[in-house]
Amino acid sequence: GPRTIQPFESLPLSLQPGEQVDVTLEPPGTRDYKIGTFGASDVVLVLFEEVDGELRYVAADDDSGEDRNALIEAKLFQGRRYVARLRLYYAMESGQTALMYW
Repeated sequence: GPRTIQPFESLPLSLQPGEQVDVTLEPPGTRDYKIGTFGASDVVLVLFEEVDGELRYVAADDDSGEDRNALIEAKLFQGRRYVARLRLYYAMESGQTALMYW
């Protein structure tokens, strides 16, 4: 199943090209958050809200090989469950990346 992270907790990931991972977010408070990646990699990051057992699209960012990391800014609500889905397309070096929300 998906891994769960807390705000300001960095989740190191070692992915192969084409591999994806789902990470669960359960915000402790309602406010605007940033969800982003760190590392030298080409990724697509998609945020979903879980509603009645189904994932509903909230936002996405594709760094498309640009010299930046994927970043989503969204208002998350306490008591709701979100899933950040990260897919690695290309790793410039080791395939190491990290995901964090704050």
